[in-house]
Amino acid sequence: MNQHINRLLLLTRQRLPLLLIALIPVLIMEILSRGHYIEMITWSYKHLLELLFNEWIVFSLLLLFIAMIGRTRIAYWVISGILLTLALISGVKLKILGVPLTPWDIVLAGEASDMVKYISNILSFKILIILLLFLAASYFLLYRTTLFSKKVALKERGILALIAIAMLSAVYTDLPLPIQKWCGIKASVWNQVENTKTNGYALATFLNTKSMFTDKREGYDDKAVEAIVSNSPKPIKAGDPNNPVKPNVIVVLSEAFWDPTVIKGVEFSRDPIPFFHKLQQTGTSGTMLSPQYGGGTANVEFEVLTGNSMRFLPQGSIAYNQFLTNEVDSLASIYARQGYTSTAVSPFYNWYFNSNKIYKYFGFSKYIPIEYFKPNYSGPYIADSEVAANIIHATDQSDGPDFVFANTMENHFHFFPGKFPKNTIDVTGNMSPSSQGMLETLAQGISASDKMLKELVEYYEKKGEPTIIAFWGDHLPALGDDYATYIDTKYISGKDDPDFLKKMYSVPLVVWNNFDQGRKDTLNISPSFLGPYLIELSKQQGSYYTDYLSQLSKKIPVIPPKDHYEAMHINEQDLKDYETLQYDIIFGDRHAYKDYKVPIIDAKYMLGFGPIQLDKVESDTQDLSGRSSVTLTVRGSNIPALGYVTLNGKAVPSTWQDEHTLTAKVEGHLLKAGIWDIQVYVKDSKETVVGKSNTLPIEIGGR
Repeated sequence: MNQHINRLLLLTRQRLPLLLIALIPVLIMEILSRGHYIEMITWSYKHLLELLFNEWIVFSLLLLFIAMIGRTRIAYWVISGILLTLALISGVKLKILGVPLTPWDIVLAGEASDMVKYISNILSFKILIILLLFLAASYFLLYRTTLFSKKVALKERGILALIAIAMLSAVYTDLPLPIQKWCGIKASVWNQVENTKTNGYALATFLNTKSMFTDKREGYDDKAVEAIVSNSPKPIKAGDPNNPVKPNVIVVLSEAFWDPTVIKGVEFSRDPIPFFHKLQQTGTSGTMLSPQYGGGTANVEFEVLTGNSMRFLPQGSIAYNQFLTNEVDSLASIYARQGYTSTAVSPFYNWYFNSNKIYKYFGFSKYIPIEYFKPNYSGPYIADSEVAANIIHATDQSDGPDFVFANTMENHFHFFPGKFPKNTIDVTGNMSPSSQGMLETLAQGISASDKMLKELVEYYEKKGEPTIIAFWGDHLPALGDDYATYIDTKYISGKDDPDFLKKMYSVPLVVWNNFDQGRKDTLNISPSFLGPYLIELSKQQGSYYTDYLSQLSKKIPVIPPKDHYEAMHINEQDLKDYETLQYDIIFGDRHAYKDYKVPIIDAKYMLGFGPIQLDKVESDTQDLSGRSSVTLTVRGSNIPALGYVTLNGKAVPSTWQDEHTLTAKVEGHLLKAGIWDIQVYVKDSKETVVGKSNTLPIEIGGR
């Protein structure tokens, strides 16, 4: 017995130096995630307990990896490399978007490409110096001292694994000693900047990971939902004979649309958004307090379409990817229940932000992603004019009223000069060349957005169909690291500007209609309240939820982050019913949906404007004798620009003519006599088939 105890003590003493070397990546992580070594030093002595927890986590991970591979040095380099990379990306993301990297950024399927922009300006001189210091200190301890053994015996690896798992479990469960509870250590999921700043990157990430798997909310049950729903005012009856008008409702989320002319002292050679300014003066307009800055479009979209609020979900999370796994009543399904055709239009990939599934959950009948767009680009993204063309095409196709939700991409990050072929608006004022260049690029982008808005309004004005168009920006554009351009132009004094929230998160909004033109409302609201406003304006039937939100918006029109409740005179208890109803929809039993007579999900939901239908295939020959190639002409309807012909399942080089005609050139090993089964396919960027037509056979002879 004593021999085993002595052996264990010896093993413990031999592994104690790992505590020392684990401290190195902890401190370097803090420098990288915070952006400055002074902040790391200040945090280390002010939050010593949190520092020890970070050390505990990294030490545990190091032990676990040593146990897995049995090599101390390799385990250290791998673990350190992973952790430092995440901390470095977090620091860059914090500079660009004002939010650090969170676990839900990493688990988002398909969004890895979106993280590339966070890495674009990583290798600064300061970062290289820090990394060199890390390498030097680590190398000295690992290779120039005798503190660490190179290999670990198999039996010892098992012991280390058990120790590591026990240590990580203690942090995760806060047991057997609830030290975190005693000391007030917890995840500030509503404020990720403060979370990382206080807890340190490793501990904040660990606590965030824990919160990802904890959905249960206190005070939620069926009776609580029943009470709220029963006390909410009932919606007006749809199809009121006194209100036969069913206007089209077109909702346009314009990427990074913001009005830079509000910056004092900055002059533009011409107004970049003259039509938007005209609508502001003549109709309904205002602002919305976005939950996002610089990115996270899906969260703003989520609020507008569903009425749910990101204020009740962890900051930095993406609702579409993390929380939505079932049907959710939305503007799309609400209008669909009243005879509308609900269409989503987005000039990006169908898989991005899980959009294909989400729009189905929301009750859209059609989704037009980039795979069904004409490749009309302006800079690196689809032109806003092409989005307008697809909106118009969607409404022209249907016989009755339409609800269309569309977002744009032309004005998407980045804003460096050279994004567009030419910037036609000059910017002058007291600012750096970098700020000037980004403002000129932004002006060019929003000018195209303004032209898109004008095109839509003029089209529906001329057409004469009753129509509502709501147009707004999802978030302010990220103009440089750490709000550089905003500070440089003195739009804000810095991150501590007393009006920082209002200035950096308020986005402009206009709502135009052609049937109640005397109406001119001033809207200063949260995005989740726009839907109830549009339902009321269109005089259609809402739901228990939109009616509740409509009443709530009269009392609390803007819901800020929780740390602004007191300053904005908001009683958190007044939002508890809202939070409970949202929980019921997203995490609960969706109790309030049980009385719905019409399914939310449209059983005929599809991608594209309609089924790809082939009516006829023509060949320039029926005999292959002496031919080195054959040209096929495929005719039908709803043929997308990115569609291609297949012959007996094999792709054939194809040329799109219009939505009714596609040509294909058959050559090589495919030139074989017999029956040719012809189809048209559409694939996305992941090579997944997202659309296909019926099959038409033709018989080819010869050879």
